[in-house]
Amino acid sequence: MKKKHLLVLSVLSLLALAGCSSTQPPGSVIIEGTSYNSNVEIIEPDVIEVDENTGEFSIVTSDGNYSNSNGVYTLSSAGTYTLSGKLEGQILVEAGENDEVVVELNGVSISYDQDSPIKAISADKVEISAKKDTENTISDNRSAKTVDTETLGEGAIYAKCDLKLKGSGTLVVTGNYNNGVHTSKDLTIQKLTMKAVGYNNAIKGNNSVTITSGTVQAYAKTGNGIKTEDNDLSSSGKQKGTIAINGGNVYIDSLHDAIDASYDVIVDQTDPEVATSLNIKTGKNSTFYSSSFKADSEKGLKAMNSITINNGTTTIAASDDAIHANYGDALENGSKGLGNITVNGGTIQVASGDDGLHADNTLSINGGKIVVTNATEGFEGNYINISGGYSYIYGTDDGVNCSKKSFSNCAFTMSDGYLDVAVKSGDTDGIDSNGNFTLSGGVIITRGAPGTTGSGMSTGLDVDGTCSMTGGTLIAFNGLERSPSTSSSVRYASTSRSSSQGGPGGRGGPGGGTTSSSVSLQAGNYTLNGNGIDISFTNDYAYGNFLIYSSSLSTGSTYTLSRNNSAVLSWSQSSSSVTIS
Repeated sequence: MKKKHLLVLSVLSLLALAGCSSTQPPGSVIIEGTSYNSNVEIIEPDVIEVDENTGEFSIVTSDGNYSNSNGVYTLSSAGTYTLSGKLEGQILVEAGENDEVVVELNGVSISYDQDSPIKAISADKVEISAKKDTENTISDNRSAKTVDTETLGEGAIYAKCDLKLKGSGTLVVTGNYNNGVHTSKDLTIQKLTMKAVGYNNAIKGNNSVTITSGTVQAYAKTGNGIKTEDNDLSSSGKQKGTIAINGGNVYIDSLHDAIDASYDVIVDQTDPEVATSLNIKTGKNSTFYSSSFKADSEKGLKAMNSITINNGTTTIAASDDAIHANYGDALENGSKGLGNITVNGGTIQVASGDDGLHADNTLSINGGKIVVTNATEGFEGNYINISGGYSYIYGTDDGVNCSKKSFSNCAFTMSDGYLDVAVKSGDTDGIDSNGNFTLSGGVIITRGAPGTTGSGMSTGLDVDGTCSMTGGTLIAFNGLERSPSTSSSVRYASTSRSSSQGGPGGRGGPGGGTTSSSVSLQAGNYTLNGNGIDISFTNDYAYGNFLIYSSSLSTGSTYTLSRNNSAVLSWSQSSSSVTIS
């Protein structure tokens, strides 16, 4: 039986947080008391399945031109072509470079074992539209690709021009040779209900992939779910390589990376009426996993430049980093990858076999709700900046880690928002900055390993550089390895004080690594109330001591820490520093 960790946020709890001000502790917000499982549960969708069409194949067009040679139908001009019935052959588009070709799927099944069933060699744009209430299948029956060739199409649907897939019908694409859908230009998916299966990648657009609406299921048997390849500039100066999920319900099951962008990943909700839902399984979580297969990368979202999440609901169960941005990769546009991750909104829930959110350069949390139910390190970045949102992290190593992997210095800064961190037993820290730590606003709840009492091996905060606090609230269980230097507006209270190092800024500090406490801080639902403070949270484990630094503590006010509605600690803030007895 898997051990349960951290706090549970039900969907209702996450939505409730959206209504709370991020400039103050989230007063009266009750986090559900039952525990999260260490794995994220990806709700399996009903797999899109359709019946094969068996009627006589036909093409109807009023403005186009086509020819047939041994089952290969060549569309040679702009126009609209309506396909129906069953074809064991190929639809080949060879139109003019300025021609726009529309292929309507009106209950059609196309299979081919010599090349791509639908292949666009030349045109300006090709649009494939599944008509309302129709079921359509495109099947590439070639054996799996073993050698590269320039003459054969790379997917069941393959285009050397911009490609749009749309419609109110249903489309199932099966790519047994290489990819499910592949274009060497831009790919857009709109409104369509589609399942794409690729022996390698499920969906690939060399220049870009954009999903704006509809239901898309992407299954990658040996490769990536959605992939781009180029990252240079187009002739018009447009940046290539971005994957944008701007609406719709997207489900990805892949052995390798679910989304692998050669430039940026953007998750947004560009149409307020079209919600964005992104559900991902990779690596050992994949349907296609076997113990004999080893993927070189099994990330959820991966970008060579930057990742931005503005809206929507993103759920990831990944064997590797759930969300990862590379720094320093040489790009075709002449620059180098920035390695940044920015979260401005939305709801994100991830479980990872490595890091939850990993930015080689800067991780910025400006809004949204983030739950890392299990990861080696929940947040990792060279620079971690938090200015809003609600983040809940469980890490088996450090909950939050500022590392020097990309630069010679690193830093953690927080000016607003809510951060709740717990870690596993061992040489772990709730927050570990190998550089500086600065807190000027917001709320941090951080814990050392359960069962310890400030032994120094595991504490709520470990900082190698400067450690300062000018505002906000810092609550720690099991002490701090490094206590912050504080401004005059910040007061603190603790169940214990280091006899050798004493006040703020000292190694250990109040409740620090050299202290212990006999206070019973068992698992349960906690509230901290008093003048200026109203905070609720959950501890899944017992801890040895408690401390708080806060600019909201008021001299002369009384504060109470309660567990399951029963007071555990109570003190009067009689001065700037108080030892709770």
